[in-house]
Amino acid sequence: MSFTAHWHVYRPDELPAEETLVVETPADVDHLVARLSDPDSSPAMVFHSARPEIVSEWSGETVDDHLLWALVHKGFGYLDFHSPEHVSCALVGDPASEGYHYDYVDYDPGSGVALDLFTRALKEFLRTAERPTCAEWRDTD
Repeated sequence: MSFTAHWHVYRPDELPAEETLVVETPADVDHLVARLSDPDSSPAMVFHSARPEIVSEWSGETVDDHLLWALVHKGFGYLDFHSPEHVSCALVGDPASEGYHYDYVDYDPGSGVALDLFTRALKEFLRTAERPTCAEWRDTD
């Protein structure tokens, strides 16, 4: 099994760079976390290859049935998960973690977790293709 992460890197005085990483092993997850730890990295859209596709009710196109947003910001890891089973949910995190706004996803203050838990959650997602159970979640809708 594998998942693919897509994100941008926004460096001063450079055009945004599109980044993609196919994650197949736990070591690849570690590499992804290191790359997302770059303060110039945006949140990553993560799609698991073992999950089904559905027909979008808005576009009529075939799309992934889920989306996992992953972010590393100021020493905390943030996840936001969308799927038919878990419409929209975010991690319950450390109250000291700041909020973060991005064009397509917002992370509330207190939704960031320690990087070791963030990494374990991504490794569990890689292994199971399901919302990780090693962390506590809350509905955001």
